[in-house]
Amino acid sequence: MVIGMKNGIIVALIAAIAIGSALGAFAATRTVQTEVAVEVKVWESATTGYLYLSTRPDGGEWTTHNTPLDMSLTGNFYESSSVLVTVPVEVEVEVPDPTPTPTPTPTPTPTPTPSPTARPAVETEPGTCCDVRGMSDLPAAQEAAVAEMQRVIAFADREYNLTHSGPITINISYTETGLAVRYREAFGERLEELPSTCSFQRDGHVFFGPGCRVDMRAYAKEWIQLALGTSDQIPAWIQRGTFDYFVSHYLTGRAPSLEQDRYQRVVFYEESGDLRRGHAGEDLMALGVMWAINEYGQYGDWVAFYRSALAGGDAEAAFEEAFDRSLSRSYEVFEDWAEDQNFVLRSTAFESCEEAGRSLELRGGQVGFDAGYPDYRVPLELDHDGDGIVCEGHFPPVAGQ
Repeated sequence: MVIGMKNGIIVALIAAIAIGSALGAFAATRTVQTEVAVEVKVWESATTGYLYLSTRPDGGEWTTHNTPLDMSLTGNFYESSSVLVTVPVEVEVEVPDPTPTPTPTPTPTPTPTPSPTARPAVETEPGTCCDVRGMSDLPAAQEAAVAEMQRVIAFADREYNLTHSGPITINISYTETGLAVRYREAFGERLEELPSTCSFQRDGHVFFGPGCRVDMRAYAKEWIQLALGTSDQIPAWIQRGTFDYFVSHYLTGRAPSLEQDRYQRVVFYEESGDLRRGHAGEDLMALGVMWAINEYGQYGDWVAFYRSALAGGDAEAAFEEAFDRSLSRSYEVFEDWAEDQNFVLRSTAFESCEEAGRSLELRGGQVGFDAGYPDYRVPLELDHDGDGIVCEGHFPPVAGQ
């Protein structure tokens, strides 16, 4: 309710409201001492100076709260921030003694035996999704954000029996400044610098900047990190590569394979030992996980290992427990494999576009314009635009000529 009044009677009004609520909440045949909460908001007219009071009682009597209220101008009124006041209450109410009723003897209910393969009931559906904060003037944008996150969650549940725990709040904005406002509203503190201009997260809040609020990759990446978590104790390549595997599968509709150009290229151009040394680039990190999954089982097995490492903080111990071999030995096997692959690629590489054209088919695009060959297949040709394809504009020789 909202009632106009002078300062002198505000306390009395709230006291009456609080006691009235307490009588209903704590009726008994004895004196009851407890605490109650009253939410208070004060309004001041910008023209007359009169104060107005809004209350939300939760039972009981109150004492004057002496914390200053921050007043902000809203239309023709100054509106205060709300305050939750907790005060002691002592009330005495007489009610008839209750008539005792016999307590029936409960009939034992047999405990069902769960199936050894059944998932727990709390995991029969993917995790909760999603509240949206920001861009309230554009409901279609909010709906699109929720729909994209729900697609990611459904994919993970369907393909990997994987979900997250707890709610998700999606924070979106027209600008990066607006994203900082969303962060301050969520956590009560300023964000000095955006961790990423695209997306980042904290405590169930996922933030999508204006450049990636419709980016499928960003949603998949942030969700898988939310579901699996991160730790400084796990090697970076295991974390980054695990997320990359999931995102690649989500975006392409098929699980990554070692035969893809991305992994072939990194074997050709990068030192496999950089994985062990912690100097690997993103593609080499992804290759390491891709190879391990191919070598040791399925992605689900890898996720189980990842979660075990996250819980225990010791990736080497978790790796040996999951795959019955040491992580150090796995590095050696991986490096030997990569060296063999590198040798095969170099022995089958071509020296020129003309030579490649006699054995390879042009990939993608338009012949003579932007179709070409993987750069690792013709390593002596320059990749002028850095797209991993060389010999764009090349016309292969005509058969029989």
